[in-house]
Amino acid sequence: MTNEKQDILVDISDDDLPKLLEMYDKHKDWAPTAYSTILTGIEWKRKSKEKYTTFMSPHSCWREDGTFFVLVTCHCFDIFIFSLDDTGKNIYEGILKTRRFNPGEFKDRDSWFYMVHNKFYPIVSKAIKDKGWTSTADIHYDMYSIPREQALKFDTECPPDVYIKPLDKSAAHQISSVWPHNYNNSHKYVALLIEMNGGFGVYLKSTDELAAWVLLSAMGQLTILQTAEGHQKKGYASLITKYISRKLAKKGYNASGGIIHGNYSSKAMFEKIGFRNLGMGTYIVFAKATDRNIMDP
Repeated sequence: MTNEKQDILVDISDDDLPKLLEMYDKHKDWAPTAYSTILTGIEWKRKSKEKYTTFMSPHSCWREDGTFFVLVTCHCFDIFIFSLDDTGKNIYEGILKTRRFNPGEFKDRDSWFYMVHNKFYPIVSKAIKDKGWTSTADIHYDMYSIPREQALKFDTECPPDVYIKPLDKSAAHQISSVWPHNYNNSHKYVALLIEMNGGFGVYLKSTDELAAWVLLSAMGQLTILQTAEGHQKKGYASLITKYISRKLAKKGYNASGGIIHGNYSSKAMFEKIGFRNLGMGTYIVFAKATDRNIMDP
């Protein structure tokens, strides 16, 4: 990244992030990704001195219209953008005029405009084109979320042969090794998510074997939801999804996650337990497009 001095994108201070979160509080039901991204950013900054996330706003306009950019650099390169202004004019100007990042500058890892809301997708796409950047893929997804009141009622009692406990970083290698979209050193990415956000696993009582797991992304959404080989179709994915959704509901916000078009089994599972489809969004991909999962459960 280039120096932020005199750039259109101005850092949002750590002290101001709670104010930004408050602006989005009444919008968290229809924009759960924006809310969880800010909340997760605040929590990460409290937990670590490492600058994994950088919050920015075009000419500090977040105070008027809630427009913010987040750059996440933790064994990844993700850019998340949102605004309470439906015109997205400051999103467009921010992308077009900034010199603080270039999605193609990291050749050893992929780059994303992450979970672009459908209302801002045409604006972001135009800004990228006018900027002269070249993306490699636009991957569409459906955003699913569950109301807090409903998640609090989930029955998360385990079958007699398994138990649930928080994941330990020691599980990162196992999780990464069977992750269909793993990449070089992706276990470090997994370990960081476990360290900063937690995550939960379903374990067999007889052997303490890890049979299923779910993590939270750097934006606070459900991610890397998987069942180990030989343990599918036992309801473990539904159980662990309910479990983490109830945990998030107790923290005061809705669990959410993006499911890529065509992943019918994940959609069916989420809808069966009560998740709602909030509409479409897009991952805009640059560089090494096939090296990392796009947060698809």
